Amino acid sequence: MLKQRIITAVVLAPPLVAGLFLLPAVGVALLLGIIVAIGAWEWSGLCQWGRTARHGYTAVVIGAGSICVAAVLTSVVAAYVVLLAGALWWLAVPVVALMRPTGSMLHSAGGSATAGLLTLLPAWAALSFLHAADPRRPFLLLFLIVLVAVADTAAYAAGHAFGRTKLAPSISPGKTVEGVLGGFLGVMLLAYICGRIIWNFQGMVLGMWVALCAVAGLVSVVGDLAESKMKRIAGVKDSGTLLPGHGGVLDRIDALTAAAPVFALGWMELFYARA
Repeated sequence: MLKQRIITAVVLAPPLVAGLFLLPAVGVALLLGIIVAIGAWEWSGLCQWGRTARHGYTAVVIGAGSICVAAVLTSVVAAYVVLLAGALWWLAVPVVALMRPTGSMLHSAGGSATAGLLTLLPAWAALSFLHAADPRRPFLLLFLIVLVAVADTAAYAAGHAFGRTKLAPSISPGKTVEGVLGGFLGVMLLAYICGRIIWNFQGMVLGMWVALCAVAGLVSVVGDLAESKMKRIAGVKDSGTLLPGHGGVLDRIDALTAAAPVFALGWMELFYARA
């Protein structure tokens, strides 16, 4: 399994990173759209729909997402509205989807379909916005991807070493409060180092940057839990089999889908005018 994970990462990571550096904003948005389309297909699979319904849902996500991305790339007002909607959704997820063992919106066909739209569309728009609006592109987008990876890796390490208190045992038995705290500290350290070295933030600005990254890191955990609950309801281990050793695309981007609109909205509010 580990060997498969390493091979998959080695094969896929270089062309994806190269695309972020070499493609224009529209090209990166299209690249992200392919990933989101696969995620939509997998989400509809977790909803346990038939093939025709899955094709239709994926088409809806591509169509609606294209409209959102086009609006975000051409209008600051539209960007703010879409990012705010995405951030509010992730604030609501613990209440409407995670805290109820049964009867949450994820247990109904309409609710799970809506949840998929609110998960994938703002994420696609947010990631596209972060690339297009960054004067040093693609560093901001790459940083967010690394932030989510550090949050996950540090949480795993801390949970393995110190984990005692289960965070959400009915959804993801392996996650612990101590692990989340370790991920939180790892993200803060990463944010401080990169904020000073890459963006030269100091004083209060640096503090706001670290706080924003810490919030995004915490919200990434909610994204992970939401997809885990969808898989629990569907009775499957992975969202798909496209990535050997990793499962499906959703298994790799679940935390990123949550962190992206929150991080992008905060960056827009606090740092966009400074860019």
